[in-house]
Amino acid sequence: MILTKSDWIHISNVHFIGYIYDDEGNMADQSEIAQRFGPDKSICDIEANLKNTNGCFALVIEGADFLLAAVDRVRSIPLFWDQNGILADSSEALHHLDIDTLKSGEPLILAEFFCTGYVCGDQTLDPGVRQIPAANYLVIKRGTKPSLKRYFSYCANPSDEQDPPTLCKKLHRVHKQVINRLIQSLEGRPALIPLSGGYDSRLIAYLLKRANYPHIIAFTYDSPKGPEALISKKVAHHLQIPWLCLEHSRESWYKAYISEERKAHYIYAVNAVSSAHIQDWHAVRDMKEKKLIPADSVFIPGHSADLLQGSHLPGLYLKQERFSDLELIEQIRRQHYSLWQSNFGEWQELFAQRIRETIDIPENMSAHEASGLALRWNIRERQAKFIVNSVRVYEDFGYQWRLPWWDSEIMDFWAKVPLQLRVNRLLWHIYRKKYLPVPYPAFRDYSIPIRARNKLLRIMFGEIMDLRYGRFAQYRNPFQYASEKVGTFMREDLVYPDFVDPHLPILRCNMNALQALRAIYEL
Repeated sequence: MILTKSDWIHISNVHFIGYIYDDEGNMADQSEIAQRFGPDKSICDIEANLKNTNGCFALVIEGADFLLAAVDRVRSIPLFWDQNGILADSSEALHHLDIDTLKSGEPLILAEFFCTGYVCGDQTLDPGVRQIPAANYLVIKRGTKPSLKRYFSYCANPSDEQDPPTLCKKLHRVHKQVINRLIQSLEGRPALIPLSGGYDSRLIAYLLKRANYPHIIAFTYDSPKGPEALISKKVAHHLQIPWLCLEHSRESWYKAYISEERKAHYIYAVNAVSSAHIQDWHAVRDMKEKKLIPADSVFIPGHSADLLQGSHLPGLYLKQERFSDLELIEQIRRQHYSLWQSNFGEWQELFAQRIRETIDIPENMSAHEASGLALRWNIRERQAKFIVNSVRVYEDFGYQWRLPWWDSEIMDFWAKVPLQLRVNRLLWHIYRKKYLPVPYPAFRDYSIPIRARNKLLRIMFGEIMDLRYGRFAQYRNPFQYASEKVGTFMREDLVYPDFVDPHLPILRCNMNALQALRAIYEL
């Protein structure tokens, strides 16, 4: 067992990292953790307790004749193991992934990484290392092969209650309970909220302010004159919350991205599984270097409230009553294996087989069942391995984090909401109009003249107006910038899938596709 993170606590035979809540909503202390998972617990006892544990955590339990390791419902803290049954909290601790190791693995796994930004199921880019998927635990017994078992599966199970006002009242009670648990866990420390122009982060800020939490700081990044930043500023001022804006440019992003510090972060965050999510890495680094925030700050991003509310559910689920397994697999493939614009040829069927390997799908199902399975796959794979994995940024700079919208009570509430109230986030929009009294709309897009200008520039040059693309190529002039090609991020000693076009301009690529390429380029 190799545990490298400094935050692990060791209680008798239990090794624990993260946070969980007790039945009263308080942060569980060491005695509570020992009571749930201590020496007298069998594997069956531990599984039952895992099902009822609310929080973000990983744990390792040394039993009398077994070693058990588990991650939470969204794999917020990853764990790995190798063919010898050795456990670790990073893939690098087990084996350094280099280009020769990568080439010894399955080409399909690498293609999946390029196409989604992560590796699905329990595999990694390193054929000798496995990961514990979300809501799974691993059991290692002497003389037997390690075995994985899932202890929780997200399941849409609507209740009989379908009255929107009644559901909104219940949701508001749930939100207050979630925020009360969050406040208990903060213990008075500064709450740092990445305040976007959307609703999910502003709801956290509003509820904390409404609960009279005394130490809240909001921050935004990129251009301070951009419409998203301007909305965030108005929201923060309306709530009377201190607001920081970290101004970024193409040049600052490029300098940050080519730094040794950013390269080291990739090693920490990729873990042979995930394309590093570094959306706020630049901002967090700046705040720490400039001492703009207290050292004991706790970051509270708004992941992934919109997903549970129904933002990823297309209207098709209301128009079509029945789905076949092939239809659902194709929908998942189109939505998530999508970082490259291609028909994918023979890869299409191979990716479909990968989806079959990671989720059980019946031959025929109702729209309700299909939507639940699509959401289950999204939570286990994209949310766990890409969106939630973004908290590695805060850890790498020495800060703690919380994920309130992945609270078990929130997940359980939305699982019971009828499908027709989740598609297009219908219930959520009814709720926020009454219970989120912040008089500013969510950022959607620029004004019509600016949209027309940007569309023309996008046709001519690609994403030339997006400052974040500055990380991939140094900006000298528009023509040089627009001519930078994908091939600059491709290694000569590696065979790439045919959908990765080396002649494609960088500005015409998905940003996450480029980051996946860069992670491999730097091996």
